[in-house]
Amino acid sequence: MPEYQQEKELAELRRLIRESYRQTARNELEKENMRIMRGKLDVQLDLFKQIHRFSQRAFSVSAQSEFASLLAEGIVDIFQLETSAAFLLDVSGDKLSVTGSCNFETDEPEFPVSRVWLAKPELVDFKRKNVIVESPPEDLSPFARLGLAHAVYMPLFDNRRKLEGIILGGITQDGSIVYDFKPEAILSPFMVYCQNMNGIYNNLIALDRAKSAVDAKTRFLSNLSHEIRTPMNAIIGMTQIAERSQDPVELRKCIAQINISSRHLLGLINDVLDMSKIEEGKLVLEKAPFQLDAILDNIVGSLRPSAEAKGIFLSLDARNAQGLCFLGDSMRLSQVLINFLSNAIKFTGTGGRVTLRAEVVSRDNEKALLRFEVADTGIGVPQDALSRIFNPFEQVDSSTSRKFGGTGLGLSISRTLVELLGSSIHVESREGEGSKFAFQVWFDVDKSGSAKDALSAEQAVAMDLSGRKILIVDDVEINREIIMSLLEETGVSCECAVNGQEAVDLFSASQEGYYALILMDVQMPVMDGCEATRRIRALPRPDARKIPILAMTANVFKEDLQMVVEAGMNGHISKPVEYDVAIGVIEQVLSRESPHGECSFSND
Repeated sequence: MPEYQQEKELAELRRLIRESYRQTARNELEKENMRIMRGKLDVQLDLFKQIHRFSQRAFSVSAQSEFASLLAEGIVDIFQLETSAAFLLDVSGDKLSVTGSCNFETDEPEFPVSRVWLAKPELVDFKRKNVIVESPPEDLSPFARLGLAHAVYMPLFDNRRKLEGIILGGITQDGSIVYDFKPEAILSPFMVYCQNMNGIYNNLIALDRAKSAVDAKTRFLSNLSHEIRTPMNAIIGMTQIAERSQDPVELRKCIAQINISSRHLLGLINDVLDMSKIEEGKLVLEKAPFQLDAILDNIVGSLRPSAEAKGIFLSLDARNAQGLCFLGDSMRLSQVLINFLSNAIKFTGTGGRVTLRAEVVSRDNEKALLRFEVADTGIGVPQDALSRIFNPFEQVDSSTSRKFGGTGLGLSISRTLVELLGSSIHVESREGEGSKFAFQVWFDVDKSGSAKDALSAEQAVAMDLSGRKILIVDDVEINREIIMSLLEETGVSCECAVNGQEAVDLFSASQEGYYALILMDVQMPVMDGCEATRRIRALPRPDARKIPILAMTANVFKEDLQMVVEAGMNGHISKPVEYDVAIGVIEQVLSRESPHGECSFSND
């Protein structure tokens, strides 16, 4: 073999040997990398096993304080940190308060935090999923004073995305020795741990809120039972006294007390119905003309007897609201003001003062801003209870209902009504000195004058209904008797039917124009009021379309009232029937003598 060929083969052999060495080195490096990666994966797997173990433990926790301490213990054990604590962050108060800890000692259960530090986006933007690492903690950090060499912390949120707390893990600094700490090694599992525990924390809050709601409703039902039994006891007792008495004075006293107790009972029922409407999102406001000073006079006039009975001076200050007319839901406005005034009278002692103030803050040709305020010199509300008094079913404390009565619904309903009116309630109160409840509402200005016309109509002398015939349709005998008794003074002639089918038969057999009005119950056997109305409207005679038909119903939800209108009725009178309201509605219907669809009246 030639010498040059031998040298060539020898060079190739050397190259192969060198390549073999390099490949062996690469294999060894890959083996080392795999060993390191396997080690890291083992560490990560161990971390996740520990995270799972602490997450499982957290599911058995029953209190938020116990959860916070378990969370801090997990940070120390899982991530081998020296100390850990959970903090509640009060953004409005610029402070942190310790709620749970592990190996964490401080003389300050609460300490202030910097506004600049609070403004850091990482602390308020949960979607960014940022774990924050400080090494060492920056000067603005509230944890800089804790002697940490490094700090790892992350926000803790509730389901409403409101910042509730901060969880912190840290390594302490012992003299000049700073522990070897590589935060990037724990960031991913720390994030998982925080998010796992955050989900459990949300569940714990939700369960606590649900339990509080159940407890509040239980207290409410207990209070409601007491509130219902009190007027019912008066009604039954006074009825029994009246049955045995022959004294006209005593009989009048019994009737007066029965009337007061019945109205109180009706108010409780209305509160429960309103609360039901609110919870189902079915409470809506009407828009009709009203004269403000007339509304205010009626409110104060209706409550003055109860104030005088307690020796309380009740006054009205509405100096720049005289003669002004607006468009809005005057009934709901009255409901709010009556609630505020009733509470003020209830919680004010003898010799105290309760004042209703109404002021036109600003006004142009289209709109006016009205301010309403109810002030009293009563017992006041403790500052720590101000945030709770508007919660449904709640009162200041459990003794309130025993001492003063009530269900805890009035203020919650009032808050919802004021919010529907486009405003909010402002409360000022000092315990032992009194309270002020105020709100401002925009109303459209009524330029038609219809509110004053309606007021004049209410003050007019009742019309003579002699010679008119009314068909009363109701399956309950006492209801028919009450209506006939209420209408007796008007001179009207009444005939009765006990179900819808009988009403259709009577109307069909009568001569045209025989009946001037039909008062129709809705829920009846054989045939209900809606079906009876549809059949009457379908009869082939002119007065079948023209005769006014008014529903008499205890159903006051909007969909129920819409149902009777769609059936062909002209409006409704709610049960229990109020004499003045019922007579007013009947007179308006008969005076208009309009065909179906052109009028609708209600005592709501």
